[in-house]
Amino acid sequence: LEEDARSTFETALASRDFLEHVWKGEQIEFFIDLMKRTMLLSEWNREFYLIPSLLRDRYVLPETGIPGHRCVYDFSSGFLPNGVFQRLLCLCVELSSRNGNVNTNLKL
Repeated sequence: LEEDARSTFETALASRDFLEHVWKGEQIEFFIDLMKRTMLLSEWNREFYLIPSLLRDRYVLPETGIPGHRCVYDFSSGFLPNGVFQRLLCLCVELSSRNGNVNTNLKL
């Protein structure tokens, strides 16, 4: 599980075994379902779950040197509540998997 923990915090992809360990084997289905419904977690493939709030800023925009994710929205004229980006990312992964896109070689 040490490798699963390290991998989870490096890639934001958690194995079911790791989630069972974290939640001490209790109410696993409930917690996974709750996090899916609130768009805090999304199934990545048959083995892993994506937890967007664990994503690290690895990508640097070449023209500005600003680190961040490649998905950029400009809300300079409005307000974006906390957690919206993570939920949007889960929604994109979910919709992508529904459309048959199973490309798991994406960089996180």
